[in-house]
Amino acid sequence: MRCIGKGAESAVMFCGIMNLPPPPTKFTTFNNILLQAARETCEESMAEAVHEAVEENEGGRDIAVAVDGSWQKRGFPSKNGVVTVTSVDTGKVIDVEILSKHCICPNKTKHLQNCKRNFVGYSGKMEALTTYFDEKGKRE
Repeated sequence: MRCIGKGAESAVMFCGIMNLPPPPTKFTTFNNILLQAARETCEESMAEAVHEAVEENEGGRDIAVAVDGSWQKRGFPSKNGVVTVTSVDTGKVIDVEILSKHCICPNKTKHLQNCKRNFVGYSGKMEALTTYFDEKGKRE
């Protein structure tokens, strides 16, 4: 299913419709290992990009950045988006934030600590998050 851009849930649904047994779940472990490795590599790469941008600015931490945001679907009904911060001097991504308006917690009135929902508001605001990154930078 991945070769046509669909995930595991689509494979389960397809197998159910076709009256086939569900696909094996043994790959979940490997996907989680791959996800963790990708996250670590991404964080290391962005930390190095920040270091390069600071060096390019002669040690000053006020660096010029370009902030760009996008959402999963065109228009405002999208539930997922991403915002990237790119150094103007080096052209490298120095921060990224994935935003989600979707909550899949079993009890929505009491969110879990690892709830994926981290954005409230209309989807058009996902692009205009420069203040978010400004505040995030002040905390670090």
